[in-house]
Amino acid sequence: MYKLIAVDIDDTLLNTKKQITPKTKAALMNAQQNGVKLAVCSGRLPYGVRPYAEELEVFRYGGYYFGFNGGAILNSKGERISSTYLDSKYIAPVYDLLRPLDVTTMVHKGDVIYADKKVNAYTDVESKVIGLPLNLVDDIADFVDWDLHKFLIAGDPEVLRQTEKTLLDAFGSELDIYLSAPWFLEVMPKGISKGIGVEKICDDMGISPSEVIAFGDSFNDIPMIKTVGMGVAMGNAEEALKAEADMITDDCDHDGIAKALIKLTG
Repeated sequence: MYKLIAVDIDDTLLNTKKQITPKTKAALMNAQQNGVKLAVCSGRLPYGVRPYAEELEVFRYGGYYFGFNGGAILNSKGERISSTYLDSKYIAPVYDLLRPLDVTTMVHKGDVIYADKKVNAYTDVESKVIGLPLNLVDDIADFVDWDLHKFLIAGDPEVLRQTEKTLLDAFGSELDIYLSAPWFLEVMPKGISKGIGVEKICDDMGISPSEVIAFGDSFNDIPMIKTVGMGVAMGNAEEALKAEADMITDDCDHDGIAKALIKLTG
C-alpha cells in the first residue's frame, strides 16, 4: 500500500488553465481520507506552493509541501523540517558568468522576488504564475546579503541550453544546475532535488520511498520520479522524464493524476 503521494504543481497538479480539475482534486482528497499523506512539491518559493496545499487540505490531513525543489520543506503545521541554502561563496562567481548573457537572473527573499534589469520575454513568467511583483535591481551579486536558496534564470530556451552548459562546465561538480522548464534554469546547492526532498519527507514519516507515488512533467521532476516506488509521468511530460517513469498517464488537461490513482489504488 502506498503511504504518500508527491505531486508537482505546474502542468501536473494544475492544468494549462492553472487550475486543479474537480476529478483530480476529488482523487487526491479521497486518498487523504483513506490515510495516504500528500506532499505538494515545486521549484517555486514556498509562498507559491502553500495555496495549493491549502486547497487540497494538506494541513488537515497531516501532509507536507516544499518549495525550491526541496530546499525548503514544511509540514502540516507550517514548520520547516528542512532548509538548505547556497554557499555564499558562489553568489558572485555564478553571477559573473550570467551578467553578460541575454538572460534574467532572479532570486527570492521571503515572499519577494528580485530580478536584474536584463528583462526578456520570459522574465515575468515567475511573477505572473505566483502572483508577486518583480523588484528590479542593478546587480544581483552586489544586492544579495541574505541566505539564498537558489538562482532562477529566465530566457529563450536555446540561450538557456547554452547557459546551462556554461554553468555546468564551471560549477557542475559543486552545484546542481538543471532546466525546470524550457525557459527556466535553476542553480541549486549540490544534492538538493525533489528526489532528496521526498526522501526527507519519508524520513519524517518513517516510511520508505518505495511506498510513494510521485507525479511530474518536467526535468526537475526526474530525481523524484526515479526515487519513489511508483514514478508517474504526465502525458504532457518531457520525453526525458517519460523515459525514467514507471508509468505514463494522461495529460494535465485530462485528469492524468486521477486516472493513474484509480489504476494504482482502486
